[in-house]
Amino acid sequence: MTLGQKIKDARLARGMTQKEVVGDFITRNMLSKIENDSATPSVRTLEHLAAALELPTGYFLDEAGVSDGSSPDGLNEARAAFRAKDWTECLRLLEADSTAGTTDEGYLLHAHAGAYAAREALDGGSPAAARELAEAAQYYNQEGMYYSPLLAAELTLTLGNALLRLAEGGWQEQRAAFLNAFAALDKAFRGKP
Repeated sequence: MTLGQKIKDARLARGMTQKEVVGDFITRNMLSKIENDSATPSVRTLEHLAAALELPTGYFLDEAGVSDGSSPDGLNEARAAFRAKDWTECLRLLEADSTAGTTDEGYLLHAHAGAYAAREALDGGSPAAARELAEAAQYYNQEGMYYSPLLAAELTLTLGNALLRLAEGGWQEQRAAFLNAFAALDKAFRGKP
């Protein structure tokens, strides 16, 4: 049984919805990707999911492909796609390689390639795709050790624009998050506490 199947089975056995399991920690869309084995959770996310499902983290780790973030093996093709500005191919390669895609460098590539792809989708008139890409990029930016507050601000702006174009609620929260992130960045650049 895969990691995603274990998580989904545990959730369904408890009669919980995806929203109940994720709370405010990750998006429901990201949990769906994890349950369908198209994304691999970080250790921190797995710990959150295990706590929400009232199971020990080790229950999910048996034979699961979760990286400790230290192994950069398998990233060469994803790096090449990123350098070629082929964001979709970079993301595909990271999602296809459960080892490389869950390293800290894999998370960094996923966050940045996802942000570029989200902007391209938004500019190309695909706000639904932009939303999905931006949400995933936010997740990978937050989970990796190379967290970027600047990228977080950019992603909140992209996600807010996508939600506004989709006429969905939530864009106001993204706008407020962007303004807060921008203010924090401004203080950091000016050297103020």
